[in-house]
Amino acid sequence: MIEPEFHWKDAKQFSWLQVFLAFAIPSAVGFFGFHYVLPELHEGGMPAIVAWPLVASIMLLPLTIVPVLMMKREATDLNISLKARMCLKSLSGKEWLIALGILIIGLIAAAGLGSLSAVWSEFSGLKVPEYFPFFLNPAIDPMTADPAALTPGFVLKGAFWLVGLMLITLFLNILVEELYFRAWLLPKMQNLSVTPWLVNGLAFAFYHIFQLWLLPQILPLSLLMAFVVYKTKSIWPVFIIHLLTNSLTGVAMFMLIMG
Repeated sequence: MIEPEFHWKDAKQFSWLQVFLAFAIPSAVGFFGFHYVLPELHEGGMPAIVAWPLVASIMLLPLTIVPVLMMKREATDLNISLKARMCLKSLSGKEWLIALGILIIGLIAAAGLGSLSAVWSEFSGLKVPEYFPFFLNPAIDPMTADPAALTPGFVLKGAFWLVGLMLITLFLNILVEELYFRAWLLPKMQNLSVTPWLVNGLAFAFYHIFQLWLLPQILPLSLLMAFVVYKTKSIWPVFIIHLLTNSLTGVAMFMLIMG
């Protein structure tokens, strides 16, 4: 039996205002959490390396549940499977190669623009707050920096439980970005007067208003990820690349903890 396909035009389409709110509300929550709650915890003595993933996970969790519930209801209305509505469409080998090639270019661009983020931060005056962890500071190379300087007031070596906390945060981050911003939201942007993937990519980049000093790194990958999902109608390639990069972050953290 052939499973009914999800045709994006069949989804309830959003107006410009609805699209704006869909990005602005999570962005406002993130800004509040990272620039009001996080500094309070840091001021109270909690190290940034612990407080940041804790705050991030609490904010991300609802955004993993809500889009799944909304897509489940929409799948029922459209008489399609939840898998189809979640844009978990299977791809051909050729589609995989093209999609992964585009995403790898995006990763290379993001990595190459790492130094530009430091310049942008200096030029724009967008300084990295001291209550943010070292891995969100483009001026710091954790592989060459003194481990003690990376986490002031916290002994990184031997804190293996931190890897678990970081992996939870990183996985929730993947689910939110792929399920909420791409699988749920991108199909609802088909009636806009501008190319949907372009709007989605730009809006997603500026959703990160709580860490705009990383904009040069975030922007190219945001655009290419939206483009790949839009063209393939599947989040699989982006999900896999995202899982790979976040896993490497987890491995790097483990190596630092090993000392």
